Amino acid sequence: MSLRNAWKVLGLVLLGMGLSHCKGDPDVPDAGVDAGVDAGVEPDAGVDAGPPIQTLRQNVHLMDVDASQRWLVAVERDGSATVVQDLASGETRRIAPAVQGGAFSRDGSVLVLTHPGPNGLNTAWLWRPGDADASVMSTQVWGNVVVKEGATPYALFLERTAEGGSELRRVFPAACAGGTCQVEAVTQVEAAPADALGLFMGERFLWMQRGERAWVFDTELGTLAEAAGAPSSWLRVSPSGNRFARLTPEWHLQMYENGTQTLLWDVVVPPSEGSMWEFAFFDEDTFILSTATNGGTFPPSYSSVSCTSQGCTRFSSTACRLRQGRGKPVLFCSATDCFGVRCSATYRLMSSPGVEFSYRGGSIDREPAVSDDLSTVAWMTYDLRNQLGPRTLSWEGASGQQRLTFPRQVNTTVFDFVPGQQRFVFVNPKANADGGVENVLSLWDETGVEEVGAVEGSPLQSLTRAAPPTLYLNGAEWAPDGGLGSTTLQRIAL
Repeated sequence: MSLRNAWKVLGLVLLGMGLSHCKGDPDVPDAGVDAGVDAGVEPDAGVDAGPPIQTLRQNVHLMDVDASQRWLVAVERDGSATVVQDLASGETRRIAPAVQGGAFSRDGSVLVLTHPGPNGLNTAWLWRPGDADASVMSTQVWGNVVVKEGATPYALFLERTAEGGSELRRVFPAACAGGTCQVEAVTQVEAAPADALGLFMGERFLWMQRGERAWVFDTELGTLAEAAGAPSSWLRVSPSGNRFARLTPEWHLQMYENGTQTLLWDVVVPPSEGSMWEFAFFDEDTFILSTATNGGTFPPSYSSVSCTSQGCTRFSSTACRLRQGRGKPVLFCSATDCFGVRCSATYRLMSSPGVEFSYRGGSIDREPAVSDDLSTVAWMTYDLRNQLGPRTLSWEGASGQQRLTFPRQVNTTVFDFVPGQQRFVFVNPKANADGGVENVLSLWDETGVEEVGAVEGSPLQSLTRAAPPTLYLNGAEWAPDGGLGSTTLQRIAL
């Protein structure tokens, strides 16, 4: 199974049992839910000190929990409503019809909901903690909605006008009440867009991109300009949103500053006949390009290059992809190595271009989990010749390696490190007294495995928050016909 296919497969059916160890067991030999986590947020009164595992809701789809863990937003599985739950009191209220998307701002002061409608347009709502209902911002939204964070946050989106054009609109939370919002027109972008524009909000600049064209809106000056340089579909914005890079048809990488649209540097990238695997900022000053070439033979050849103002350097003969999680950026690199007729996959983690800190050969069920400080890694591996056979879960850190084995593939919906720590979180399937299997949430560090407790159903969806460290987990019970029967949303203290 290829990594890309394995990444898409959600192992929900647990068969058999795994080996369990209590913390400190001497028989442990030397041995990620990609959840968005906002670090540096002070604990809030919204999280009370109760039992380690608490059931919050039944039959909902979890969308988000604010960083301070005061509020949870979810959609009822029967499609009846979008609800918010006060995590301190447990009170739940309906705030909008069932929607497809919902996310809190970083400080939790604003919740934006979106749902697709006819003609490629979306409806968007805004809700503030304390509001009885979410208020409609627009029913004519092109693309997504972003929030300009800060002391006075506001929502930004593109709206179709009555004339069929497109204008950038702004909504301040205080302008929403009674189910409606006062919407401000900021600037016209272009008439009758054929496709929705993707919006990205940086520290100061709002980016709008469609195909080879891009526009930059300066939120401080209130000015709109088309991005400098020749149009190119290979355009990326830096993590801060203050720079952007273009790749020209002649394979020149050009770096621009947003405020003045000034060309900062122009370097030549080694040309490649292969398809682009990765094209991304590693940080504000370093850019990564990775290509894969088949050429009619197996295995394909790979090349990964890093570029700065000093030029471009090939740092790996693997295909590398940027992973930006809670902590530092990481490069996850893969390749296929063949010796005669036998081929196997290899995987590497790099803390910066060319600086490797973990390696595995063989096959993996999913990408490894990495602690925020990059000191500890967890891998789930298996033998490609026996794809339904045993799995090995490895924990590797400064103190060495430890391993757990499972007789077959297990659920890896929960596959992460506790924010800011080296404790790995996973679900360990164990045989219970009735001869069945229960899913035991477990924590693993250099001293061994500690069991937190059994969770409801098969893990289906998870979300991690940092302050205090908490896992929100949706578990599924399956109907006799194999369909989804019911779900249980739980909160678990880590």
